[in-house]
Amino acid sequence: MAAAAVYAGWIFLGRYLSGGHWGDRRHDTQPARTAEFESAYGGTAVKILQFYARDGSLTEGGTSVICYGVLNARSVRIDPPVESVSVSPNRCVEVAPERDTRYTLTAEGSDGHAVSESFVLKVKPDLAALPGITSFRIESHTPDYRGRQVFLITFSARNPNEVKIDPPVFPTLHGAPNGRFYVAPEKTTTYTLTVTGKRGHKAQQQLTVKVPPG
Repeated sequence: MAAAAVYAGWIFLGRYLSGGHWGDRRHDTQPARTAEFESAYGGTAVKILQFYARDGSLTEGGTSVICYGVLNARSVRIDPPVESVSVSPNRCVEVAPERDTRYTLTAEGSDGHAVSESFVLKVKPDLAALPGITSFRIESHTPDYRGRQVFLITFSARNPNEVKIDPPVFPTLHGAPNGRFYVAPEKTTTYTLTVTGKRGHKAQQQLTVKVPPG
């Protein structure tokens, strides 16, 4: 009989813990989840649920995707303007910025209240496509019939769209990877070679031609 009483006591205690005490613990966590859900999705106020770019940074010429979500909004926009933006709790649109760009999402509710968020999407240069000057030098010099020194100057460029020199010696060259020209300055002169590549990137190098006095 004593053993039966102990066994019945354990059954009663087990039912108490599972049905009462542990049940209370389950119910304790439920309000927290509900409060979190209500904070994000409840109410009638306009809210921004998410706003981010797929990539932390881009290489020039590349594209990325901006994703956003709004709630209780009657209108939404992204600045600078992005196509295909509309009110949605979860939507992604493609962007192709040419330089570091701050994107701002603004959502307006039916009561006229607006909320906004922003971030900067960085754009890195395409190192393989950058212009460069690999050589800019005096190859030789000889006197002309008057005894004035005539210098032969050569250059080599990488990824050139345009090549210019200052002071002007030749007209603007388009897509010339190398060249040669003669100069006969009357005094010491510094020439600046400028190579312009894609998206306006430039490379410059200077060369001084020294002319002895007299």
